[in-house]
Amino acid sequence: MNEARAIQFLNTIRKPLLSLHKSILDHERASYEKEFGPITPAAFLQVLINGSGFRWITPLSTLIANIDEVVDDKEATPADRTAAAEAVIALFAPGDPNAVFLPRYLPLLQMSPDLLHAHGQVAQVLREAADR
Repeated sequence: MNEARAIQFLNTIRKPLLSLHKSILDHERASYEKEFGPITPAAFLQVLINGSGFRWITPLSTLIANIDEVVDDKEATPADRTAAAEAVIALFAPGDPNAVFLPRYLPLLQMSPDLLHAHGQVAQVLREAADR
């Protein structure tokens, strides 16, 4: 993937990734509150940051932050932008034995229509990028 395609891909995938991230957090918060009772947004943020049960979301959160950084950074190199695009594709590619995200993420798709819809938007952008 060249730099121009990487930039276009990153700009296109950013919003669907943010929507997916929000859907995951909404689902995880609802599950948490079902078990432990209602919690304020600030308290849930602390649980997300400090709770080991939510570390599986970190690769997606980090990926989104990296996209924002390399797209906006005038000093980012073509290799930085291409690597960021490839990291998005790799996060959703099965087969990585060290993957933390997919094993927890994929079962959630069966539990939440909102999450499944958000995943569909991300998957569409990934498919379009693969077709080019």
